[in-house]
Amino acid sequence: MSLPWGVKETVDSDHADDVSAFIATAEESDITVGERKAKLLKFGLKQVKDKHLLIYRYKLS
Repeated sequence: MSLPWGVKETVDSDHADDVSAFIATAEESDITVGERKAKLLKFGLKQVKDKHLLIYRYKLS
């Protein structure tokens, strides 16, 4: 069993609303990355100064 991983990605301010709408529906979803399955555990979109950061955690199965 693998441990959860956390990731930070910069989001363009023009797309922040679209990303917020997507992450509202994606939490606890199962996805396939290459040959591996992963569960999306937690998402958050934070505004820091003039940048938006997408912070999320996932766990490989």
